[in-house]
Amino acid sequence: MKKKYLKYIFNIAQLLIGIALSTFAMACFALPYEMVVSGVTGISRTVNFYTGIGIAPMVYVLNIGFFIIGAAVLGKRFAASIAIGTFTYPLFLQFFQNAALLQNLVEDPLVAAICAGILDGVGIGMVIRIGGSSGGIEIPPLILNKKFGWKVPVMLSAIDISIFLSQLSFAKTNDVILGIIYAIIYSVVMEKILLINQGGVQLMIFSRKSFEINEKILQMGYGTTIFKGQSGYLRDNVDTVYSVVNNRALNAVKNAVLEIDDKAFITITSVNEIKGNGFTKYMRDQVYVTDPEKRKPGKA
Repeated sequence: MKKKYLKYIFNIAQLLIGIALSTFAMACFALPYEMVVSGVTGISRTVNFYTGIGIAPMVYVLNIGFFIIGAAVLGKRFAASIAIGTFTYPLFLQFFQNAALLQNLVEDPLVAAICAGILDGVGIGMVIRIGGSSGGIEIPPLILNKKFGWKVPVMLSAIDISIFLSQLSFAKTNDVILGIIYAIIYSVVMEKILLINQGGVQLMIFSRKSFEINEKILQMGYGTTIFKGQSGYLRDNVDTVYSVVNNRALNAVKNAVLEIDDKAFITITSVNEIKGNGFTKYMRDQVYVTDPEKRKPGKA
C-alpha cells in the first residue's frame, strides 16, 4: 500500500512539473513573441486578439467547458484522469504571465522558439509518460471517437491545423515561421522523452470477453493475435488477446480493456523494437471494418 501511495505521489509531482514546464514555455517564450500556437492556447490567442479577453482566463473557461462535456460523455473515470491537468494548466499559465521577472528572458525570437519547443516537449512528454493530460483540445476528438468512431489522431491534427489557420488573419510571417519551428522542435523532443528507457509494449490479455476486447483494440488502430487457451484451474476455454502498442497508447488501450472487463488479467512487457503491420503507421491508417470476413485480402 505504501509503495502504491508513493508511486501516486510521484506521478502527481511529475504531472505538475510537466505542466509547469509546458506553461512556462508558452507564457515566457512563445506568447511574448506572438508565435502561432495550437491547442486551447491558440484558440484563446485568437479570442484575445478580437475581443481583448486575457489568454489565461480564456484557457481556463475553455478547459472547464471541455472538462464538463468530457465528464458527461466519457464518464467519471475519464474526468478523474484529466482533472488535475485541466485546472492547473491555466493557473500555471496565469502565474508565469504575471511574473515580470520571467518575461523577456531572451532577445532573439529564434532562440525563444527553440527554448519553447524544448521545454514544452519535455513537459508534455513527462505528462504523457504517466498517462496524464493537460485536458483542453484533446477532449473533443475523444468524444467524436466514442460517438462516431472517428480516429483521435486524425481529428486532433485537423483541429490543431484549424486553430493554426485561424491565427493567420492577424499573425505576421515571422510569427508563423517561429510557430512552425516551435511545433517541430516540440514534437521531436516530446517523442524523445516518451522513448527514454522504453520501447513499445506487449500486452497479453486473458478475459472471457476477449471478442469485445479484440474488436476494441482493432478499432483503436492496433493489430491483434488471438491464442486459444484454457484456464488452469477450472479448465474453461479462455481466448488470449495479444497486441503490441506504442508507449503513448498503452494507457488508453489498458483503460479500454478494463472498461470492457474490469476483471481481465493483463500482462505488460517492454519491447525494444517492433516492425510490421499491426503496429506501424500502415495498420493505424486502415479503416476499421466491423465484419471479420471482409477484413481478409480481396474482400470488400
